[in-house]
Amino acid sequence: MRVVEIRTLLTECLRHAPGKTWLLLILTPLRAITPGLTALGLQWIVDGALSGSRPLLIGGALCAATAGAFVLAGSRVIEVQAGLLGGDAGTVLDRRIIRWCATLPTIAHLEDSESLRRIEQIRGLGGRTVVTGMSVLNVVQSGLWLVITAILLAWVHPVLLVLPLFAVPSMLLTRTASRRTEAARAETAERNRAEQHLFTTITEANSAKELRLGTSGAHAAAIARRLREERTAIIWRTTLAVGGLTLIGSLVFVVAFIGALFLTAQLALSGVVSPGALLLVATLGGQIRGQLDLLTNAITRSARGLTMVGHYLWLRDLYAASTSGTLSPPDRLRDGIALSGVDFSYGGPPVLHGIDLRLPAGATVALVGDHGSGKTTLVKLLCGFHRPTAGTITVDGTPLTEMDPAGWRERVTSAFQDFSRFPFLAREAVGVGDVPRMHEIAEAAEKGGAAQVFARLPEGEETRLGKALGDGVELSGGQWQKIALSRAFMRSMPLLAVLDEPTAALDAASEYEVYQRYAEAAQEWQRATGGITLLVSHRFATIRMADLIVVLDGGRIIESGTHAELIDRAGRYARLYDLQASAYQ
Repeated sequence: MRVVEIRTLLTECLRHAPGKTWLLLILTPLRAITPGLTALGLQWIVDGALSGSRPLLIGGALCAATAGAFVLAGSRVIEVQAGLLGGDAGTVLDRRIIRWCATLPTIAHLEDSESLRRIEQIRGLGGRTVVTGMSVLNVVQSGLWLVITAILLAWVHPVLLVLPLFAVPSMLLTRTASRRTEAARAETAERNRAEQHLFTTITEANSAKELRLGTSGAHAAAIARRLREERTAIIWRTTLAVGGLTLIGSLVFVVAFIGALFLTAQLALSGVVSPGALLLVATLGGQIRGQLDLLTNAITRSARGLTMVGHYLWLRDLYAASTSGTLSPPDRLRDGIALSGVDFSYGGPPVLHGIDLRLPAGATVALVGDHGSGKTTLVKLLCGFHRPTAGTITVDGTPLTEMDPAGWRERVTSAFQDFSRFPFLAREAVGVGDVPRMHEIAEAAEKGGAAQVFARLPEGEETRLGKALGDGVELSGGQWQKIALSRAFMRSMPLLAVLDEPTAALDAASEYEVYQRYAEAAQEWQRATGGITLLVSHRFATIRMADLIVVLDGGRIIESGTHAELIDRAGRYARLYDLQASAYQ
């Protein structure tokens, strides 16, 4: 068992449900005496009946009755309290998990399959984590019971003391089986997540068009079926292996149990022990088998629960590491944002190499390059979604890693090509661009074009968008993009405004209008905060307005300067510009 996970689980339970936790801590181990008390009571009843001893009969009956009553009532109380504890403490864990996932400043964990697997195994399972993790108490209970059983058996004859030791192979094999089961769950988590994603793709209206026209729905269903078959095969093989290990352990104990009964019978026939001792050994032996099953389940459940607690601690530590910065961003940029020797990798080959770049305060900077050149990755670094693998990013000389991520994020606004389609009320879909000013959307909606969308909705800005949260209104791609653009205008005092292909779904007239408004906004931001506007686009008519144009290729900066300077150099930028210009002639 892992001490850190156990300590964390007990601490959380005692903090949020102390009464229920203490009740379980007392009652669960106390239940360990009931099997031994039952066996001892039965022995006294038999011996009292054969010898005519009233005290033995009464004592035995009281022992058996007390044990039986505790098993019936105590077990029910423990079961109910464990469920209530899971609800109380588990709800707190679930809230933390979803809050951490929703507010983690970085997004590296969302682009890594191992991290997604961990999140998949704890998502919405706080209550189950607590209940299964607290099965550690059942392991303690079974351990105490084995000690009591050993004492009673040694009281009959010292040789019988070894009987519980034959449970050790079963316990060791059970732990091996538990590890194999957890490994199988981990191995199949990615397949399960992929299968669920494919099912969502098959049943969503947005992807249905291409699936139908391309007759690829059956292909997607076949991939999902293959993933399910692979997952089932892995689980089945593991189940067979676990079953085999469990059977071996059981057979070892059964042989020892038969030997113990034979020895006790010989002792009873020779008069060394009372006849009731044979019933004591038979009862304890039979209980050992049942208790081993309980121990097996307890080990399996607690291991699973503690593994989930381990994933919880991983997420907690990831959140703490990502939110370690404490400095506030400047009210106004004086110098700008500088990147020095920045490298970045998603875990494989580097996608950015030795980036040295200064974004001057108040400037409009354009990033140019082919797909895969590193433009979007550079944007992610500047927004704080990732941290550089090497090198530093500073804001007016202060490392970005030392700034409070939430404070920096409040001074950044963005409009991305792969914008989100939030299924909120129309006004909320704009207002979430700056939650503290959720209800002050009029100016942003006008600048970004959402006001035009509102005018065509059946209930105006009170219309529910999308189908995810009910019978809402579905928008066209251009309408959704205007909602997203309006969100970017919600923040009126940004230090960094990112426009990553923000008008891809708009017609030419709407695109021109949007960029005119962004140009006006950029001037306002420059005057108010020295804010930087970072523009990513393939349309050179837009790019040429930038104060600084940075050309990326293969994750490296190969050119930088103004439009005129880059045209004079007759390099990559000039060739790309001429190629696009000739297409419109």
